[in-house]
This record gives sequence, C-alpha cells and structure tokens, in this order.
Amino acid sequence: MTDAMLPIIRQLHDAESDQTRARILLVVPDAVLQRYREVFEAACLRVGFDLGVAFIQIRRAEWHAVRGPDGRHINPLFADVREAFLEFAGVTA
Repeated sequence: MTDAMLPIIRQLHDAESDQTRARILLVVPDAVLQRYREVFEAACLRVGFDLGVAFIQIRRAEWHAVRGPDGRHINPLFADVREAFLEFAGVTA
C-alpha cells in the first residue's frame, strides 16, 4: 500500500524537532497550506508546537490582508512574525 499523504505533510509528521517543523512551514507553498491548513495545524497541535499553529494563523491572515499600492503588506506585524519564526527555525534570510 502506498502513502497517499503529500510528501511535505509527511515530512511535518515525521519531523523530530520544532525547528525542523518550523523550516517545513516556512517553505510550504501557500496553495498547499490553504488547502490542507487544518492538517498542518493538527500536526502541530499533536506535538504541542503552538508556535507553528500561530505561524499558520499569521500566514492565513496575510492571505486576506489588504496590501499597499506597491503590493506589499501594510501591517509590519507580518514581517516581524516571519523574522522571529526564521530566527527560531535557524534560517538566515
């Protein structure tokens, strides 16, 4: 029997640390996260990765946020949260 789970979701389920889970959440495409948001949230909740759930909620808010005339987000909170999450994940921008 083959695994029908998307590879990136399988990676999140199999991740051995919150930092690894954070790196996965940073690279998951918006379209995949939009479609499977509840699956990603449940995977984070299952292991107590509350920061991951919060990051997903921030990404969701970004999808619905009004942008400035240059197409960028007006609210600096989005950039601040992303920077903090990058630091937690050990990823340099």
